Amino acid sequence: MVAFITFLLKFALFFFIFFLALILWITYTFYKQIKRTRRQFNPYDQQEGTETKGNTVTDNRPIEKRNKQVIPDSEGEYVDFTEVDDPEPKQQ
Repeated sequence: MVAFITFLLKFALFFFIFFLALILWITYTFYKQIKRTRRQFNPYDQQEGTETKGNTVTDNRPIEKRNKQVIPDSEGEYVDFTEVDDPEPKQQ
């Protein structure tokens, strides 16, 4: 009787370890698939297909600093504009 209980406990432990490993493996493959899909659709990680010649500059700043407006709207070039009417249309 003790041998049977020992066998049952060993079998249950093996069964538990097997299913735990199976669940961990399924979780890991699911995580890899999610990561691969996210990388595929993330425009900031896509570096393939870009060929450059000469000097290049890579902007490694965070997105918040990249999208920050450099020149405020209150500054800029002002041009004084006056509308001038043509005195007479040209005749051909």
